Amino acid sequence: MSVPFCKRLAGNEQGSTIVEFAILAPVFFGIFFGLIQIGISMQAYNSIRGVASDTARWAVVEYMNQREPTDSDIQDKGIAIAQAAPYMLNDSIDVVVTPVATTRIHGTHERTMTITYTPPDVLPFFDFVSKEQKFERPIFMIDE
Repeated sequence: MSVPFCKRLAGNEQGSTIVEFAILAPVFFGIFFGLIQIGISMQAYNSIRGVASDTARWAVVEYMNQREPTDSDIQDKGIAIAQAAPYMLNDSIDVVVTPVATTRIHGTHERTMTITYTPPDVLPFFDFVSKEQKFERPIFMIDE
């Protein structure tokens, strides 16, 4: 007499690996892409800090060479630096330069540069939106 089909099926372990993979794969892929998104966000923050430093350096050198860049010139240069190598940030970058009414250091022209950037998403199927990143730094241009 043969064993009933249900008892044979209950004892059969063939195919269990694919079922376990089908259950766990979305979790592992979610963690993997989440780590990639965190890495992209960290790289983007470091990039906007580098862009701020490079832009401030350019503005100070231009000022020292008697060219006196305007706030608009500094903003345009900041965007150009951000979109060029090595940063290669996309179009979601914004640079705003504002003069400071009362400078903290006598004999300088102080500006505040604010850079905002939203990194690209690698998790659109999880309805995850990258958080906008913001970095602010002063620019001091010395009168001589």
